[in-house]
Amino acid sequence: DLAGCLRAVAADPEVVVHRVKNRLDPEYDARTSAGYRDVALNLRIVNAATLELGIETHVCEVQLLLRHFAELKSEEGHSRYVTFRNLLGE
Repeated sequence: DLAGCLRAVAADPEVVVHRVKNRLDPEYDARTSAGYRDVALNLRIVNAATLELGIETHVCEVQLLLRHFAELKSEEGHSRYVTFRNLLGE
């Protein structure tokens, strides 16, 4: 489940979370994302391997979404979202 995944990420000593964007929050205005909902984590992995490769400062985004939203997500849907964002000038 999504909450369990969040707990696992937060408990991992090799993960440094920089930002959590909770688009599942009832207070979140879904109009700003064309109705898209997820929890986006910006994080870094810091361990011996990333230090050796010199990539420990690289920030990546992990998107956690409910199964129903994942099943609806498609390349066509993402393309529409990119168009929507471009119209907003973001």
